[in-house]
Amino acid sequence: MDVLIREIHKSDRDMWLEMYRQLFPDNSDDALIAEMDRIFMSGKRSAYVALIDDVPVGFAEYALRDYANGCNSQPVPFLEGIWIDADYRGQGIAKALVSYLEQKARMAGFKEFGSDVELSNYPSQLMHERLGFEQTEKVIFYRKVWD
Repeated sequence: MDVLIREIHKSDRDMWLEMYRQLFPDNSDDALIAEMDRIFMSGKRSAYVALIDDVPVGFAEYALRDYANGCNSQPVPFLEGIWIDADYRGQGIAKALVSYLEQKARMAGFKEFGSDVELSNYPSQLMHERLGFEQTEKVIFYRKVWD
């Protein structure tokens, strides 16, 4: 099975939106499109699609963060999100996407690659560990809202 990985472009908006809906089913299309637009406009973020026979089977988002919990360097390349179609999971698609992004980061001179997972997302935690990520810390975020 040959996997082609390439950057997602504005012309891929509909394809990406279909996949984005799967990763974030509780978000509205307007919210997802707004996030996609932020990524397209950013100089520090990008997204990549995995294709098998021209069929999109997954994607990953890459960012260059000023800081990432558990990482020692600044700035640090960061896996912002990854999604693989359920029919293609366990076939090395996530590994191919992450390897592609790692190579991108290494070619830019970086020595580490960060990511995060919600505490309740055990399948993603397992995937990260299988891909060679190591857990560095657990953080609970807080906020205070006022009028």
